[in-house]
Amino acid sequence: MKKLLLIGDTSLPEALGSKLLRGAKTLDVRSQWEVSVSYHSPAPSYSRSMNRKRGKLFYRLAGKRSWEWWGYQKLLHKQIEELKPDLLLVTGVLPLDKKIFATVKSQGGCIVNYLTDDPWNPIHQRRSFLENLPDYNHIFSTKQALQARLKQAGTPSTSWLPFAYDPELHHPVPGVAGPDVVFIGTGAQERLPWLKAVAELPEIQRRIHGNSWHGINTPGWEQQPAATGVQYCQTINGAKVVLGLLRAANGDQSTDRSYEIGAIGGCGIYQDTDEHRKLLPEYPEEGFFKDPIELAQRVKTVLSSPALQQCLRRVGASAIRKPENTYAARLQTILGWQAQ
Repeated sequence: MKKLLLIGDTSLPEALGSKLLRGAKTLDVRSQWEVSVSYHSPAPSYSRSMNRKRGKLFYRLAGKRSWEWWGYQKLLHKQIEELKPDLLLVTGVLPLDKKIFATVKSQGGCIVNYLTDDPWNPIHQRRSFLENLPDYNHIFSTKQALQARLKQAGTPSTSWLPFAYDPELHHPVPGVAGPDVVFIGTGAQERLPWLKAVAELPEIQRRIHGNSWHGINTPGWEQQPAATGVQYCQTINGAKVVLGLLRAANGDQSTDRSYEIGAIGGCGIYQDTDEHRKLLPEYPEEGFFKDPIELAQRVKTVLSSPALQQCLRRVGASAIRKPENTYAARLQTILGWQAQ
C-alpha cells in the first residue's frame, strides 16, 4: 500500500486539508493509500508565540516563520523518516527545511504542492518558501497566470488545478429569505469600487459576510461576520443575487466561491473572465460583468426579473454539480500525477 502524507489544515471543516480528506473518503483512497496528516501555521492555535509582541517581532525578522516553525521541522522530518511517504502533498505557502525535500526524495518519494495563493503577493510572500520552489517535484496552482513565473523561479514542473467545491459543505438547503444582494469575502480596499456601484442602487438590501472588514467603510452595506456551515448555504441560497467578485491582488480568474455559489443553488453574477466563462458555458450574459458600472446594471436587471433569477440558479447548478468540480476530483488528479 502506498503512503500519502498530507500537510494541510484540518482544524475546521472549511479548511483545505479537511476538504481533501473528505475527497479521499469519497474516492475510497484508503483502499490504496495509507493517509497521514501533519500541519503547521503561524496562527496562534499552532504557534503560541504569536500571542505575544516578542513572538510577532521574531516572526517578521525570521522571514515569516514563527518560533515554533523550527520545532515543527524536526517533528516533520522524524515523521517522514518513519513513514517513508510515496507522496508528500503540501498545501499553501508553508516553507520547509531543505532536508525535508532531500529525505523524501532519498526514500524514493515525491513532494508536490497544491498552491491556492500567489506566493509573490506581499500578504503571502515568504522568501524561504520561494527558495523551496526548485525542490518540489511538481506544483499544482489554482492560477493559470502563475505558471510562467513559477517556472522562471526554478519550479521543475507545474500545472493548473483550479478550485472546487465540497458536496458535504456546499449543497441546497431549505430556503431562508435573505437580502437582495450578498457579497461573501474578506475585507480589502480594492473591493470598494464594486461595492460602491451596487450601493448606489436605490431601495435594495445589501449585506457583506466575511472577515477583516473592521475599519473599512462600506456605506449602504450591512456588515456581518463570516458565515460557515449551514448558515453559509442559507446565506447564498436566500439572497436574490450573490456577487462573484475577484481580487486582482490574488491573480485569480475564479475562486472557490465560483464553484460554491452554483453548488448551493445561488443566483450568482460573476466577474467576466475566461475561467468563469469556461466554468459556466451556458450561463446567461446577464450573469457576467466587466466593471463596476456594468455590475450595477446587471444587479438591477436580475433583481427586476424573478424568472431570470431562477434561470441563473438552474443553469449555474447544472454546470457546477458535477464530480469533476469537486475536491475529490482535485485529489484524484494529484494522485494520478504521482502514478505517472
